[in-house]
Amino acid sequence: MATPSNTQDLATTESVHTETTEAHTDTGLLGQFGINGFGFIGQLVNFLLIFLVFKIWILPRVMKMLDTRAARIEQGLKDAEAIAVRLSGLEEEEARMRANAKNDARTVLESAHAQAEIDAQEHVEKAKREVERIIAASKVQLKSEQESMIRDARKEMADIIVAASKKILAGAIDEKKAMSLAEETLRKLT
Repeated sequence: MATPSNTQDLATTESVHTETTEAHTDTGLLGQFGINGFGFIGQLVNFLLIFLVFKIWILPRVMKMLDTRAARIEQGLKDAEAIAVRLSGLEEEEARMRANAKNDARTVLESAHAQAEIDAQEHVEKAKREVERIIAASKVQLKSEQESMIRDARKEMADIIVAASKKILAGAIDEKKAMSLAEETLRKLT
């Protein structure tokens, strides 16, 4: 039950199949594998054109961009390495400076301690000299006062002796009276 339109389609399909079979028989070996020779050559030319465009315009730009990026990465690594070396140097410098500061502080502290001891010894020596000076001055003053007291005592004794002698000479003194005068003189002296 073929209708006219189906028959027409069937005829068209048979003619296309015939043309395809003829094309395959024309190309030889490529036709046996189902490859159209002109189509293959056209595709090959298109591939070569795209490859040349890629190689001439796109690939150099991409390579330049990759080289620039690689150079930046390499420079970043060198900078990081230099920073690590510098940081290590700075850490060593810091440790050296800390050690020097500790040594300087220890030296200053020892010097201050030694100076304090020297100052303390000087103050002690000064105090001892001052005490010795005061003692010497006191001895001189004491000796002076002692001599003054002895002079005063001698003068008073002389006055008392003179007064006693006047009393003795002025009247007849018996032994009892002489004894009482002597005791009275001694009381006055003490």
